[in-house]
Amino acid sequence: MYEASIALSLLDVASEVLREHGAARASALTVRVGQWSSVAPEALTAAFPACAAGTGLEGARLSVVTVPGVGECPAHGRVTLDVTRGLRCPECGAPTPTLVQGNALELDELELAEPDLEDV
Repeated sequence: MYEASIALSLLDVASEVLREHGAARASALTVRVGQWSSVAPEALTAAFPACAAGTGLEGARLSVVTVPGVGECPAHGRVTLDVTRGLRCPECGAPTPTLVQGNALELDELELAEPDLEDV
């Protein structure tokens, strides 16, 4: 499953943020997934718990925000693209060779968990 490797990479990034803040655990994280990124949000959500087991993100709630694709049309400027139509302007059908948004996956928010009394 491709999304399992994505989840593991996401855990690496989130674990680094935890270390930077001196935190042991996170209770929630939000990721932004572009519609054009080839990441299936449902598969990422399904893979995350198994990948997070035994880490500071075990039991954390994963929220996925889908980011629409935005292209640059020569005639209409920035337009929201429909993945079923490809890289074409929804207004005039012209090719939109520049994808300016919607092809990335990024960690947007990480909510640090309150330390357990045993951790203090």
